Amino acid sequence: MPNDSAAFHAVALVAAARTALQAARRIGERRAGRDASEQEPEPTVRGDLGELHAEVGALLVRLRLRVVAGVPDGEAAALAQAFEDRLLLDDLGAALSVAHQKLLSLYPAVDEAAVEDARVLAGEARRRSVADDYERGLAAFTARVGDLRDAFSEGPARAS
Repeated sequence: MPNDSAAFHAVALVAAARTALQAARRIGERRAGRDASEQEPEPTVRGDLGELHAEVGALLVRLRLRVVAGVPDGEAAALAQAFEDRLLLDDLGAALSVAHQKLLSLYPAVDEAAVEDARVLAGEARRRSVADDYERGLAAFTARVGDLRDAFSEGPARAS
């Protein structure tokens, strides 16, 4: 029982630190004058999509490993894993939201379906991050995100 309590407190501490870090980053971006809703030049967007390709890929690897590994034994381990899964899904949602904005900057040079897929998958990732049954269909979800990620590597002009 003491280990379960320590795991819960560690999770709470990580969540608080993560929230503070995200808030600090957003404030820094606003102070630097960056606005995600603005149109950006094509070379900048293409470079950013390349970075997002790598970021989404790293998140997908971790989520796919989670699907293969299953639920760990022990209550504390399961709690820690569920917490990490939810953080990964939230990070994935954020990355896909940025991808959506970047693809919008290139529209109409990119396929409308890719732009819409990024928006829909970002929303689904965020919903999964707070859902009780986030694991249901996780393999199929990661496959759909992988397909969209592949469109990033093919180049935004060919994204579909």
